[in-house]
Amino acid sequence: MTEENNQLTLAKLRLRAGLTQRQLADRLGITIKTISAWERGVVEPRLTFTETERLMEVLQCSLEELVEATNVE
Repeated sequence: MTEENNQLTLAKLRLRAGLTQRQLADRLGITIKTISAWERGVVEPRLTFTETERLMEVLQCSLEELVEATNVE
């Protein structure tokens, strides 16, 4: 397994939470297109603190996991 496969991603967090892109988008009140762009690394999530808390709640993840998942190189 390569290091890239071990990288935590938003898609992995979403799948771990048992959610589709549509379900995540609906719970956050955003579009599937936005979720897809985040997961592909096309757009970096720009969230308020409250939105970040909500994303962590929906994905059932810690802030550290969320930061790692959005740290795309």
